[in-house]
Amino acid sequence: MAEIISKLGIGPMSPEIIESVFYYSQKNKTQLMLIASKNQIDYNGGYVNNWNTEQYMNFVKSLKIKYPESDVVICRDHCGPGFNGIFDLEDTYNTIRSDIENGFDLIHIDFCHYKGSKEEMLIESKKAIEYCKSLNPNIKIEIGTDENTGKFYDSPSEILEDLNFYLDFIKPDFYVVQSGSLVMEINQVGSYNDEFMKEVSEVLKSKNVKIKEHNADYLTGKEINKRSNVVGAVNIAPQMGVVQTQLMIQKCLQYGIDFNDFLDRSYNSKKWEKWLKNNTSENKFLCSVIAGHYNFKEEEYKLIVNEINKNEDFTKCVMEEMYNIIELYIKNL
Repeated sequence: MAEIISKLGIGPMSPEIIESVFYYSQKNKTQLMLIASKNQIDYNGGYVNNWNTEQYMNFVKSLKIKYPESDVVICRDHCGPGFNGIFDLEDTYNTIRSDIENGFDLIHIDFCHYKGSKEEMLIESKKAIEYCKSLNPNIKIEIGTDENTGKFYDSPSEILEDLNFYLDFIKPDFYVVQSGSLVMEINQVGSYNDEFMKEVSEVLKSKNVKIKEHNADYLTGKEINKRSNVVGAVNIAPQMGVVQTQLMIQKCLQYGIDFNDFLDRSYNSKKWEKWLKNNTSENKFLCSVIAGHYNFKEEEYKLIVNEINKNEDFTKCVMEEMYNIIELYIKNL
């Protein structure tokens, strides 16, 4: 594919959110990215609609037909060992193979959880990238080995050292940099390190590589605008799933639909555990909202949507909400 010019990557948290991306792209003639994690979509299945990679891409292809003037870059987020609890490299390579066979445009190679030294991690990252290129010489590559914890790198020279290693054999489109942003519960709790990001931006621009910021959810227009001309692109994901869950609850209250079974299912999934900050498991409602999107594939959710659809088109409602979020980011980046 041609150069990636998109400034926004969006997690494919649900079929409605995925369609929102295509709709916005076509209506506004704007390139967007879909960024699937291994937990969401993978060769052996994922929590988004129980889809494996092939099924996900079949849905994407149907949307390309429905929205023929859309421009959506299909990306793999955090492709590396450990992100799904599996550290065997065969699992990572299975993901790469399936992604490329099914037409992904970009793969983010992230070996930050690799169980070895920094040098070994870089060597294995190189092998994975070379494997990507052997399957598709035109595949786009994102690098940067961060699992964003909200802690800052304190030296742009560290980033440059890593980047130079990769530049010896690849020209990446994006380098993921820890900006200080951090999502916990249903909030942005990090602190954007403005000066650091400007310094790193200058370093990367000199190498013709763009910064990618992960965990950029729940930002105001002013906060997004701070990143303009500094950050090449940002990723958002959990916010979209939470907003869809909140919208579903709002419609249930509006139309008198019981949603307790869904809250129970969501709470019992325990998918909220890694997102808690100040709250505890005692706040069952918050936990259920946090974990809601992990359970959209469940029967309890589908029954609720069927009831909402007797009153109004829930897909349309979700797409309107997502449109507004996408618009906020695009207009301010």
